[in-house]
Amino acid sequence: MNGMVHIYCGDGKGKTTAALGLALRAAGNGVPVVIARFLKNDGSGEVGILENVPGVYLFPCERQFGFTWTMSEAQKVEAGEYFSGLFERAWELGCKTAQEDVEGAGKADGCMAGKNWGSDSVSDGSSRRDIGACGTGSSVSGSPVSGSPVSGSPVSGSPVSTPPASAPLTSPPCEIRALLVLDEIMAAVNSGFVANERLLAALDHRPDGLEVVLTGRGPSEELLSRADYVTEMRAVKHPYEKGVGARKGVEY
Repeated sequence: MNGMVHIYCGDGKGKTTAALGLALRAAGNGVPVVIARFLKNDGSGEVGILENVPGVYLFPCERQFGFTWTMSEAQKVEAGEYFSGLFERAWELGCKTAQEDVEGAGKADGCMAGKNWGSDSVSDGSSRRDIGACGTGSSVSGSPVSGSPVSGSPVSGSPVSTPPASAPLTSPPCEIRALLVLDEIMAAVNSGFVANERLLAALDHRPDGLEVVLTGRGPSEELLSRADYVTEMRAVKHPYEKGVGARKGVEY
């Protein structure tokens, strides 16, 4: 069964935060995670942590081009070549990981040489995936991890989420073999650095078990139609409106 597509969009804060939280949840359940970031740099606080999480591969931001409106035409061409290439590398690695066919992949160009894809097992002996050197996935032992209902009383003051009566849970949860996070991919698409048609085609032909997370403002209607989860972050209030700049540990 195909993995699902998540979109975090909108003009509010929290899109990357939500995507990386999902990535950590997946990694904690033994699911290999691949993360690629577009139009960003390595100065954000989560980078150092993610680089050391077993089973997570974070593509380094090898090139910075500044804001799109400050780029020359030549820089835009360079940015397009770089970010389209980054997308292809990330997509290929995500697909290979989901297909459990990644032995030796990326060693030549360094795309899987990070220490976070080391030989340490993250298996707990039951339902987690052993991730060998360079992310070679072994078979999953035991039953797949599934969301079990919370027993006992809910935390006081917390709403209990229940499915609507019109949508009975008739389908079993799909097996997630790999999670691919394309952070700010919408910015790259809307700037013309990654072709929207290429992204759509990739989603339409993704392998079974590949869960894909897309973030950024202004997703196309075609992208929205392919998503299973769409969460819009709406800006209601932000310290920036009072002249407070980005704060280390919160905004980056």
